[in-house]
Amino acid sequence: MTATDASPAPGSPPSPEPGARLAVDYWTVAMEGQDSCGACDETFATLTRAADTVRPLAAQLGITLDITRRTVATWQEAVEHGIRASPALRAAGTELRPAHPDDSEARVWSWRGAHHASLPLAAAVDFLLRAVAARSAQLGDFLSRGGPSPYLRRFLTASAAEAPAAGAVACGPSGSCG
Repeated sequence: MTATDASPAPGSPPSPEPGARLAVDYWTVAMEGQDSCGACDETFATLTRAADTVRPLAAQLGITLDITRRTVATWQEAVEHGIRASPALRAAGTELRPAHPDDSEARVWSWRGAHHASLPLAAAVDFLLRAVAARSAQLGDFLSRGGPSPYLRRFLTASAAEAPAAGAVACGPSGSCG
């Protein structure tokens, strides 16, 4: 019997929905009123090419890569989000960022013991593959532990039209919370 022939055991959690999301955050710092610069644009283009390479593999695992551009403009925002360099790539609890040596705008990307003035495509692919693997492991662990409880599944499978109105309180099927 192959894995595709196996039927789920009664009461087992459902298979993950296709397109479980892997959020890839692309952080930059607004400099002199600009949300981006030439070096950041080049890095984003490299990240996009890497994502195009990795997406088919992620899709085989039921994972969709979503890249979101984010910008900080104040000291408080940088502290709140832990931004130490620009640009910074974050996904699945990992970060890839350059060093800014000598307090300059120069960027030094370190990967596999070598230093680069721009982000190597292979480093971006490696970063995304690691993030996909971490997201896949996280998803697998969540589902192997049963995923949402059977009680919650009753509510999570409801269509948007059947969901309670915003602000409505409904703790159980009868609306009772006790």
